[in-house]
Amino acid sequence: MASSSNDPFIIAAFISGSQQGTLTADEQEKLDAWIAASDENRQLWMELNNPEIQQQNVRAMGRFDETAGLERFLSNKPVKSNVHRMRVLHTWKWAAAVLVLALGVSTYFLLTHRTQNADRFGRKLAQQDIPPGKNGAILTLADGTQLVLDSLGEGKIATQNGTQISLNNNELKYDATAATDGVAHNTITTPKGRQYHVILPDGTEVWLNAASSIQYPVAFKGRERRVKISGEVYLEVAAKSWQPFIIETDQMKLEVLGTSFNVNTYDDEKTIRTTLLTGAVKITPMHAAQPKVLVPGQTAVLSKPDASEEATLTVTETPDPDKIIAWKNGLFNFDGMDLYSVMRQLERWYNIDIQYVGKPENVIFKGKMHRNTNLSDVLKVLETMDVNLELKGNILYVK
Repeated sequence: MASSSNDPFIIAAFISGSQQGTLTADEQEKLDAWIAASDENRQLWMELNNPEIQQQNVRAMGRFDETAGLERFLSNKPVKSNVHRMRVLHTWKWAAAVLVLALGVSTYFLLTHRTQNADRFGRKLAQQDIPPGKNGAILTLADGTQLVLDSLGEGKIATQNGTQISLNNNELKYDATAATDGVAHNTITTPKGRQYHVILPDGTEVWLNAASSIQYPVAFKGRERRVKISGEVYLEVAAKSWQPFIIETDQMKLEVLGTSFNVNTYDDEKTIRTTLLTGAVKITPMHAAQPKVLVPGQTAVLSKPDASEEATLTVTETPDPDKIIAWKNGLFNFDGMDLYSVMRQLERWYNIDIQYVGKPENVIFKGKMHRNTNLSDVLKVLETMDVNLELKGNILYVK
């Protein structure tokens, strides 16, 4: 068998030729050897041929500045401004960009990126690592009993007021056909480093990001469906016009009939953001600001009031709704995010503490990564953009 090549231009050409069906037998043999040479090569190859990932990245690259991007690939120099430095986040996990623009150049950068930085950062982070978050949550029953869902087997796990609760493929489901009268509430909580998907008794689907929760009745009785949430939650509400769906947070109330939307209420964020994808939702702040009704493609931004000022509620257009729910689809989307916003995401997903040493220079990122990536791989990419990081145990120091 031919030996595998490490020349990124050659590999890029092979990948392009394979997807276009133009490889010779010798070229295919060399590509096969490269794929078999390492788990990382094999993973990249699988992702490049994953239709879902291809579609996601085609959409992302459709918004990319091709000319400026090509110049950055070739010069590998950051673009600086007086306010902050703009850098493009290049990563193996975003390698599917090779499918739509500058196949050889972008793949070349991704391949050389790994080689050039392996020695620089590999030794620093090799001795320790933190795996990515995973599916899992804690279910608190009406009597206070707590069940760790990611440690339970499949099938029925509890009964609450006649409603049967079961686990199916690590997803929580409720069967309220035999529900009795009376109200019993359950709460699902995701610690840092966990996310979870639950189907509520009315058929509403809920995705919980890390460090989030939802409280709900085990059967929806009466004229409305009312739940309470914290953290970040994406919902696809079952349409029942006769029974409005009400969501409460510490700062506002949302009223919906049937819709899909994302709510970010994290305490460490400066605002509460609600992004509507389909349907309609009415937002009523608890403190002073007037209610607003969202239409698809809009985001409501609610400021958090303090002693000196009232809350404000503004509505903006959402250019890229997919970015808002990237976490639900297994991605980090850092496009346009500053250093501190990125660090807050890493803190929740990897269950680490972030400590800032001095005043690190702010950085604006562009790009995306899979959330199933070990922390060390994420840090290697961030450090290529002159972000000085040091991981000690469970604490990440940002300098």
